[in-house]
Amino acid sequence: MTIEMKPTSEKENSIQEFTVHFWNDRVIIDGTSLPVGQVSTDVLNLSDEQLLSLRHKANETLKVFHTQLYNPEIKKDLALVTVIQDRLNEYLNLVLALPLFRYLDVDIKLTRNILTEIFEAAPDNFLRIMQPGTLEFETFYGFLRKLSTIPDELITFRVYITTMLDFFFERLKKRNEEYYAVGVYDFFSNREIQRDISASLPPSPVYLFQQSRHAMIEYTTMPNPDDEKKYIIAERMVFDSIASFLHTDFFRGLMNGNTPRRCHNCGKFFLLLSGYNICYCLNTAPGETKRTCRDVGAHKKEARKEGKTPARLEYDKVYNRLKTRRARGKLSADEWNAAVALALEYKDKAEAGKISDFELKEIYEKM
Repeated sequence: MTIEMKPTSEKENSIQEFTVHFWNDRVIIDGTSLPVGQVSTDVLNLSDEQLLSLRHKANETLKVFHTQLYNPEIKKDLALVTVIQDRLNEYLNLVLALPLFRYLDVDIKLTRNILTEIFEAAPDNFLRIMQPGTLEFETFYGFLRKLSTIPDELITFRVYITTMLDFFFERLKKRNEEYYAVGVYDFFSNREIQRDISASLPPSPVYLFQQSRHAMIEYTTMPNPDDEKKYIIAERMVFDSIASFLHTDFFRGLMNGNTPRRCHNCGKFFLLLSGYNICYCLNTAPGETKRTCRDVGAHKKEARKEGKTPARLEYDKVYNRLKTRRARGKLSADEWNAAVALALEYKDKAEAGKISDFELKEIYEKM
């Protein structure tokens, strides 16, 4: 029995190793195109209860393996192996529902049945799974250990990034790549903060959040996400943990002007895209049925200082672009009027929260 790490030339993804593409300000995960930083933002919005429950489930799953599968005093039969497999699958279901993994096209059919199939089809291999020092034991137990570290990876990432964003980014006077660099530098230079964070984590954190990570990078051609008739050159990166991916996703987001920001109304994080400086998200505001936090925030003093909405800024850009094309005779009067009306319609949808700022930007780029 072996659980092999796929070579970089293969497309198939697994929890142990997966491949994503980075292109411009996007990350492409098995065909799903997202703005860089979006997955990191989703992780930051996982609640303490969710993460602690996930860690508890991971510990429970490992305990089952230690007390039952790896206990030489317990006789192994198909009924017991099936129970252990079911407990593993319960934890797998929680992992696959997490940000990132829910976008990956992970084939875990073998993993969901690996113990029962090996027990019935290859009993000698099954025995070696339970014998420390064998390749089968090291491979399978390594897989379990990697699975069990996922909650601590997420918890550690969340602690570091929320501290950085809340205490070092919120005080920035501007929102752009240059100012984000200042925020990152100040955060990592503050030894007191680093000690406090380290003290809040387990004595030997599974994932130490540092400024450097190992990565396997290739450059490849692939269809343009906006136009499949065209091709692009993208960075193809292979990761062996969600922690490594989040590290890359977050910092690439900052490099492109994107950063998670805590909504000043509901307290949840949203992805602030490059060029914007707003502090309210598009989620339905607490206590409201239709109005978003951005709608509610529009009536607050802070909103008056922010100026135009992101949707309005994007609308102004596309309006000026269409105006230039009309002046150069590339658009007829009817085409001009229709295009402006359509652009205005999409702006209204974005301000009403029916489409995201990222979706609006993509739509306008195609106009």
